[in-house]
Amino acid sequence: MGPPPGRGQEAFGEIYRRYFPPLFRYCSRFTQDAGLVKDTLQDFFTDLYLRREALQTPDKPKSYLLVSVRRKLVRVLGKTVLSRELPDDEAPSFHLELSPESYLISRQSAALAERHIQQTLDRLTLRQKEAVYLRFYESLSYDEIAEIMQLKAVKYARTLIYRALTELKPLLAGAETLLYSR
Repeated sequence: MGPPPGRGQEAFGEIYRRYFPPLFRYCSRFTQDAGLVKDTLQDFFTDLYLRREALQTPDKPKSYLLVSVRRKLVRVLGKTVLSRELPDDEAPSFHLELSPESYLISRQSAALAERHIQQTLDRLTLRQKEAVYLRFYESLSYDEIAEIMQLKAVKYARTLIYRALTELKPLLAGAETLLYSR
């Protein structure tokens, strides 16, 4: 990875600026210790700078850097054999998140499903909405619901909730389709 003639420190600085953020994100998948990741990357780039004259320019610098920094990080984490399968409790963890696009699509799908659910809930009567709220949002018993809503008997609280759920069930099937269609 020798620098172009006459551009040693400048070229190395450009490599550092360009690749430090993606290398940091990658290494952060193995450990939540941001300080350890930063220290490892600093050591990695220091070693790279000190050995720059002996290194060949790789065809794919990003791949080279990812492989090299992974090796260094695994060594720092106390693991010396990369290819051997380790039990889950000994292996370094790797945290994977959805891409920004997947996250955006998931949020949009969830918002669409949420609107559908809200429209469905709006079809309930005021009494049904109140009973559903007390039962499922406040976790109240049927006795407590009957008392709060001033119903003559507990069976009326059960009936209100049963009718609300009966009405919601087919309508919410559409929301389930929205949630799981992507």
